[in-house]
Amino acid sequence: MTTPPVRPQVSVGLLLFAVVLLSINLRSPIIAIGPVVGFIRDDLGVSGSFMGLVGALPMLAFALFSPLAARFARRFGMENVLVGSIVLLSAGIVLRSALPSPALLVIGTVVLSAAIAMGNVLLPALAKRNLPKRIGLVVGTLSATMSVSAALAAIIAVPMAQWQNWQWPLGIWILTALPALAVWLYIRMANGETATRSQPVSDGLNVWQSRAAWCISVFMGIQSLSFYAMVNFLPSVLIEKGMTPLTAGACVSLFQASSLIGVLAASFWFGRSNKKQLFNLTSAVFMFAGIAGLWLGSTPTMWLWAALTGIGGSAAFSISLMLFALRTDNTYEAASLSGMAQTVGYSIAIIGPLGMGVLYDWLGSWSVSMTALTVLMFVECILAWFAASPKTLSQSRAG
Repeated sequence: MTTPPVRPQVSVGLLLFAVVLLSINLRSPIIAIGPVVGFIRDDLGVSGSFMGLVGALPMLAFALFSPLAARFARRFGMENVLVGSIVLLSAGIVLRSALPSPALLVIGTVVLSAAIAMGNVLLPALAKRNLPKRIGLVVGTLSATMSVSAALAAIIAVPMAQWQNWQWPLGIWILTALPALAVWLYIRMANGETATRSQPVSDGLNVWQSRAAWCISVFMGIQSLSFYAMVNFLPSVLIEKGMTPLTAGACVSLFQASSLIGVLAASFWFGRSNKKQLFNLTSAVFMFAGIAGLWLGSTPTMWLWAALTGIGGSAAFSISLMLFALRTDNTYEAASLSGMAQTVGYSIAIIGPLGMGVLYDWLGSWSVSMTALTVLMFVECILAWFAASPKTLSQSRAG
């Protein structure tokens, strides 16, 4: 028997506000570092390889710490874990921005990335527990806020670094972390005993032994791989295609902005759709067409292919988050699936930036890397159909 968790007595509006505040901090502290890599390298006297390591740390932390989130939530209560993660997030932001130190930059990045891993895993499970009939609303709010805040982080990073120094665009996110901490502390206190109550789940389902769970996890992994590959190397790919750096930057901005379309489409329609597999397949086809177009298309068409890649990738990401709730039977099963998918997913995602960088260093061209990405997008189309099956994990296990 599964012990059903008691739903917190907080309003929908307050919960969504809390999700927004936390979501702002789930991507922006990571995105903020990319635009100021040159400033950091020059100021600290570190190598490009060192900065490459710093760039890979978030994905490594996500892979390592995501499985712990569901266990901590069972033991200490979901709200307590979220409050603790925001405390860690705040500490990580301060550590890496207070003093110009390579060691503190690494330590702070690991600490805040571990905290973000907890939020990434638990917010979809929270949506299933608190608003089971409004999962699309919560996930849409989460995904849209992450997209907008990430774009903002990228836009303000260089001007702030030029105005003051590179520590400012990394440290400014404490101004959103502290309000998030205050709101989640209020929710935790409003829930009283519910927030601290252990919720054992004894239905015997081990997500790591579920083929359906592996399908969802690999689907999310390939999506994440393509996203981080594009974030790191799309400007270089476009410049090789003949764009100027300024035009390539504008095209990358379109890639980021178009992601909001995919987020909104998936959030509003996927949960209500009677053809979820077809919907998910469409998102994967958009990614396939976009990546293939960026590889094979002419320079004037790069805008179209970048937009398709952004729309398809963001829709697939939002759908992955919803599948954690839609394909599970209870809150902590959802958290376990979320932890597994993000562990597997980010382990796969690490290959994207590293693999593309190695292939370019070896061959001096992005062509082979884009060919490999296109093949992976074809695999993603196959996985998309099975990942969005209407059956829950337990039903899939039973056949």
